[in-house]
Amino acid sequence: MEEADDLGKGNPMAYNALFALAFVAPYVASEKRLPPETVQEMMRRALYSIKWYFSRTDLNTEKGKAENKKSITKYVKWYTPEREKQYPTSFKVDFVGQPHEGAYYYRITRCPICVYAKKLGVAELMPLFCELDSVMITLQHGVLHRQQTIASGGDYCDYYITGSRE
Repeated sequence: MEEADDLGKGNPMAYNALFALAFVAPYVASEKRLPPETVQEMMRRALYSIKWYFSRTDLNTEKGKAENKKSITKYVKWYTPEREKQYPTSFKVDFVGQPHEGAYYYRITRCPICVYAKKLGVAELMPLFCELDSVMITLQHGVLHRQQTIASGGDYCDYYITGSRE
């Protein structure tokens, strides 16, 4: 973790990178003897152990949708042009291409977790970690409709999110 790029003090999305790196560490320490799917399962179980945190948000309600939007908007506001110059490898997020009116949609067009995983030689973990985004959304009573991820060779990670009852 100490060798990872600095994503900036107060970065609202830095916890995403720290969380992922906590699961990269045992994989690297095992010299890749742990199967990548085992590392994915470790992360999945960790997410379910804190499901109470995610389930506080109900994406079937206007309040839940607003909370979800607020968290990503907070990052977009934090990552000013000045901070981008200071932390050029941090997450890059935009709202280009919303597929449906009323749905929540955003894209990550730069992922420092993918970059660092590649640098460490563990890029094979990243598509498995990205699959777990749907777990987090499910725990929030939502559905993630995704077309691509950076980890799987896409230009961006799309987050098209609806409530589970929509």
